[in-house]
Amino acid sequence: MIKKIDNLGRVVVPKGYRLMLGLEPGDPLDVEVEGDRLVIAPHHEGCTFCGGASTLYPFLAKNICSECLEQIREMPTP
Repeated sequence: MIKKIDNLGRVVVPKGYRLMLGLEPGDPLDVEVEGDRLVIAPHHEGCTFCGGASTLYPFLAKNICSECLEQIREMPTP
């Protein structure tokens, strides 16, 4: 399917795709560049370091899972 970018930089996500992914108006999306591709995906909260979704702890507006938090705690101090 080919979609055009409008003069404000917007692209419409077709209704069928939104329904397949369970997207609703106002849902956050992740927009990233991978090589020469623009990748748009539903945003899922996860650990800043590993992407895991187990118990998350907020720290400076980021989420850290218990496994990564433990690894940080075990790091030697300089």
